[in-house]
Amino acid sequence: MKNFKRFAIPYVIWLGVLVLLPLILLTFISFSTTKYSLSFETFQFSVEHVSTVFTAQNLEAFWNSIKLAFIATLGCVLFGYPVSYIISMSKIKNKYLTILLILFPMWICMLLRLKVINSMLSEGGLLETFFGLHVNLSGTEFAVVLVMILMYMPFMILPIFTQLQKIDRSLFEASQDLGATPFKTFLKVTLPLSMKGVTSGIIMVFLPAATGFAIPEIIGNGKINLIGNVIENYITGAKGVATQYNIGCMISLLIIIVVIGALVLISKIDAEGETLL
Repeated sequence: MKNFKRFAIPYVIWLGVLVLLPLILLTFISFSTTKYSLSFETFQFSVEHVSTVFTAQNLEAFWNSIKLAFIATLGCVLFGYPVSYIISMSKIKNKYLTILLILFPMWICMLLRLKVINSMLSEGGLLETFFGLHVNLSGTEFAVVLVMILMYMPFMILPIFTQLQKIDRSLFEASQDLGATPFKTFLKVTLPLSMKGVTSGIIMVFLPAATGFAIPEIIGNGKINLIGNVIENYITGAKGVATQYNIGCMISLLIIIVVIGALVLISKIDAEGETLL
C-alpha cells in the first residue's frame, strides 16, 4: 500500500500549484490596495475597499444572480425529475446509455453551444433563416433562464436518476400490496427516498447558474448583469468599469466561501457518499 502512495505525490503537487496557490494569491489581493497590477512589492494591507464590494450596483447584480438561478433551478427540477423518473422506472435495457446521450452535449465546447443558441434566439438568426420563425429573445432575462435550464439540466437529471436507481423495488410492490395507488406510492415512497438526489441536483445547478458569466454575457448580449459579469468587469475593466483587482478578487473569494459551504452541505446530506457527488 505504501508503494501506491507514491502515485499520489504528483497529484498533491498539482493540487497545491493549481488550487492552493491561486487561492492564497486571491486572498492576498483581496485584502490589499492593489488595483491595476499583481505586484508584491507595493503590497499594503487594506480593508477600506470592502464597502465598495457592497455597492447598490453589485447588490443588484447579486440579487439578479439569485433570482435567475432560482428560476433556472426550479425549471431544472420540474423538467429534470420527470425525465429521470421515466428513464429509471422504464423497462429500457440500456438506461445508462440513455443518460449518457443526455450528457453528450456537455462534451461540446460550452461557448460554441452558446453562440449557436444565441444565433437561434436572435432576430434574423438560424430559426428565421431555415424555418421562417421570427424570434427575437436574445438579450432578455427569459432567454438567459431558458439557456441556463438547457445547459444545466444534466446536472439535475444525473443525481436524481442515480438516487432513483438505488431505491429497492420491493418497496413499490409492498406499497401496492397495501392498496396504495401509483400516485400515493410516488408521494410516500419514491419522492422521499429520492430527495437526496434532488438536493444534490439543486446545488449542482444553482451554484454555476448564480456565479457563471458566459450565459448572461453571450445570451444576454451584455445587457444582463450577474455577479460573474461584475467580477469580469472589475478584472478586465470592461463596460466602463475601472480595473480593480482587489474588489474583483474579494467578490470571488466570497463566492468560493459560499461554494465550499455548499459542498460541506452536500457532505452532510450524504455522509456515506451514496450519490454521484
